[in-house]
Amino acid sequence: MTTLKRHRSNGTATQVGLAALLAALVAVTLWWGFVREHAPLGSKGIRVEADFTTVQDGPAPTRFDGGQPATLLARPDDAADRLRIEHGQLTYRPTAHGRVGAFFSSPDLGSSVKGLGARFVFRPGVTMQGSVALVVSRGVENREPPMVRPLAAQFVVTPVNWYIAVSRTDNSPLDVVAADSLPRQLKTDGVTAYDVRLTIDGDQVTIDLPGMHRRVSDPRFSEWQGSYATFELFSNDGATDSIGAFEKVWASGYGD
Repeated sequence: MTTLKRHRSNGTATQVGLAALLAALVAVTLWWGFVREHAPLGSKGIRVEADFTTVQDGPAPTRFDGGQPATLLARPDDAADRLRIEHGQLTYRPTAHGRVGAFFSSPDLGSSVKGLGARFVFRPGVTMQGSVALVVSRGVENREPPMVRPLAAQFVVTPVNWYIAVSRTDNSPLDVVAADSLPRQLKTDGVTAYDVRLTIDGDQVTIDLPGMHRRVSDPRFSEWQGSYATFELFSNDGATDSIGAFEKVWASGYGD
């Protein structure tokens, strides 16, 4: 009887151990699937691009040049704040005081975003706190803001400085990974165009701006991959800030 009980006890302990191991494996799998992108690892993504310089003045296009759908959203949803084309530039015209943002987002690129960029200008304002932003997220929804977190990268540039940040959840603040002043202040004449490019390679993001080439490393860039790209215009004060405008945007799910 004693031997039988020992066998039963050993068998029960083995089952409990196997159950615990299985639970741990499931937990790791769920965690990995949550923080990673929707697309399978190693899958080949697509590239989207929109050139606004040849688009007639009027409402912003709802598709990229290749026909892929774009998601447009403004904050708040006021006619003056909605994205539009003016003289070959995607911009908006906020007039009220307070924070205002407008967003032009890609569809699922089918793989983690490997690179994204834009050509942009700043239109004049009383202050220089307006900005343009390039964001990589896990998804996009019809809400404000549209980016579904985690944000694998949020790069923001004003006429005088820049920063790159990440964010785990909607309720958590942005974690700034790196920030600095620009080598040279950008003009806010509405004409002088600047190119920005982000290249994402694992836990390293390379930032290219006029007069600047910077590599920033953080494990969250790799862990929180996203397959959606968003191009944002933002004003801390819509009535006074300089206003960003995009001439061209692009994002790629494969290395260029």
